[in-house]
Amino acid sequence: MPSIPMLPDPLTNLNEGKVQAIKTAKEWSEKREWIKEQYQYWISGHVPPTPGNIKAEILSDTVEQGTRIQLIRLRFGPQHRATMTLELMIPEGRSPRPVFMTQWNHREWAQLAVKRGYIGCVYAGADLKDDTDAYMFLYPDYDFSGLMRRAWGASRVVDYLFTRDEVNKAQIAITGHSRNGKQSLWAAAFDERIAAVVSSSSSTGGDMPWRYCDPQYASETLDYVTAWNGHWFQPRLKFFSGREDKLPVDQHLLAALIAPRGLLFHYSIVEEGLNSWAIEQNYYSAKKVYDFLGVPEHIGVHTRMGGHLPVPTRDVEQTIDFLDGYFNRLPIKWVNHLYYTYDFSEWERTHEEERKEAGHITPVQLNDRYASVVDFDDDRKKIISNLNWTLGEEPPGVRAVNAGSWQRPQHDWIEGINPRPTINGAREVYISPYAAIGDAISGVLYCPVDESGELRLKANGKLPVIIYAHQYAYSTGFSKGYDKDGRKGTTDLFNELVEKGFAVLAIDMYGFGTRIEEAKHFYTRYAKWSKMGKMVHDLRSCIDAVEDIDYLDTAHVYLLGNAIGGSVSLLTAAVDNRVAGVATVAAFSPLRTSNSQFETLRTYSHLHGFMPRLGLFAANPEATPVDFGEIIAAAAPTPMLIIAPQLDSHTDLPALKEMLVPVHSVYNLFGRKDQLTVSYPTEINRMTREMYGEVSAFFVSLVKNK
Repeated sequence: MPSIPMLPDPLTNLNEGKVQAIKTAKEWSEKREWIKEQYQYWISGHVPPTPGNIKAEILSDTVEQGTRIQLIRLRFGPQHRATMTLELMIPEGRSPRPVFMTQWNHREWAQLAVKRGYIGCVYAGADLKDDTDAYMFLYPDYDFSGLMRRAWGASRVVDYLFTRDEVNKAQIAITGHSRNGKQSLWAAAFDERIAAVVSSSSSTGGDMPWRYCDPQYASETLDYVTAWNGHWFQPRLKFFSGREDKLPVDQHLLAALIAPRGLLFHYSIVEEGLNSWAIEQNYYSAKKVYDFLGVPEHIGVHTRMGGHLPVPTRDVEQTIDFLDGYFNRLPIKWVNHLYYTYDFSEWERTHEEERKEAGHITPVQLNDRYASVVDFDDDRKKIISNLNWTLGEEPPGVRAVNAGSWQRPQHDWIEGINPRPTINGAREVYISPYAAIGDAISGVLYCPVDESGELRLKANGKLPVIIYAHQYAYSTGFSKGYDKDGRKGTTDLFNELVEKGFAVLAIDMYGFGTRIEEAKHFYTRYAKWSKMGKMVHDLRSCIDAVEDIDYLDTAHVYLLGNAIGGSVSLLTAAVDNRVAGVATVAAFSPLRTSNSQFETLRTYSHLHGFMPRLGLFAANPEATPVDFGEIIAAAAPTPMLIIAPQLDSHTDLPALKEMLVPVHSVYNLFGRKDQLTVSYPTEINRMTREMYGEVSAFFVSLVKNK
């Protein structure tokens, strides 16, 4: 299967190996059928045809507070053995009315909708009350998964609603939360009678693309959800763990099936189980189809702050506002509150000067013929110059002082949603505003202590320190990490490092976790700088903070980075000689060999907006001013441990190995060839427990040898 690391454009077809744009409604209709077929084959399983023999039995019929409440059991399918229980809440008065469908455990949401004039409809397609599991036995020739059975069951409710005179058949909406948000999306995608859907915090398999839920995104990964909830999905999906880039269909295409009908993604931007950046990318891609169909206002986003549960009433009311606006029941103009609005084409349009500069930059090509360190030093200076150009122009600033001296730390309330790791045998020093890191950055310093609570200082009365830079964990920052149970990755990593006697300093990188809103308008505020430049500045500010804390050893300041955090760590080491060692995991693929399979360059410039200036070389990546080989060489002879998993779908491993050949030669110039260690474990792009030991052993060796 072809590798497509970014979201496949919904408005293209692959015809005889060539990508062709969809230009007509007929072509889009054909693409829709292809998406449905592929989605059922790989993800949801196939559904039986509409049974067409529904019988309804009203189990109870009462009136309270001006609302008629009916409990109804539907029977259908082979010998009418399939059932679906539902409850209708029908306000007295005019009809027909719109319908607000949801599952039994969200009954209170339906109550709110009834107050707003909707018929509330709750059905038995959720954990609390589920009639759909039996369908697998009644339809043994169909492989529909647990979530698809529930979605198909929702369609049987729609069958019945179409028989009721009180129902406005053009205004049936469905909603659900978490796994029920998934099934609601699936139901609307495959049943065009559902006029609108609100998917709440549906995450992996719902509103978040599989491509952007691999381990580097620190959300609920494909391997996690298919292990813990394998019955939700078609078993074929498991084969794409670590190969998410090869899935023929993804969640943005499922969402596109709903167009031109109403679609609202509702989620908290700081939920532990999702990645808010990934969901917003899903929205942007699906919106292309809504734009194509001339109804961009029919798709929206409602972002909130808070945990996965509870979903506050204030937010549910706003989702009903969306439905009221879509159904023209109220004059509501929906406004999306988005956080990741960066667009490379817009940046490029306003940076013509940088384009001109790019044409005059000469890349440095490392070679293995340097006669001496002095001979290499000329190239090193050019490497740093080119690197600084790609990072942009950092504005003048002021060095922070007295980091950590404030004795009454003020915690950010967001940390109550995603609590910072609690580390055994560590004193937690919260470095917060009034004595913060760098430009008012909060961080946590975990210091090893003995049983009496005293610092476990080395013989020199100091602690070596590791500064940790996390992966693309947009919603959680450094709080979560990756682990097989999806929850404790950072905690277990820090436990390993603290146990070995290291202090660990961690911050949320710029634009992640507690700092999402801080980065929202970056390129408006700092038009000449880059987010990567800011992240490098922040790591250097962490080193400044280490120098201000008297029990930390400034001769032993190490950087540890995972995924994008590894990239930031390498760049920091190249420009700051205070770094005594670096370890990275799944941190980079060569920029100059970027292609449609390994989109390293456009990942930094177009997708995340970390280094927009790199995007000026997207059409000719060989001309990129600087690559990771030169960056590592510029940091020589700083000890490095590069862990490059062999199965990392984001890394061009042969190109990486070739790129590192002259880098080893540069280390050899310094007589320190052994200080560059490269490891190629048989793993995907995740930091495993085995790697924790490899990383800690590397840092322990540096402390012993220095």
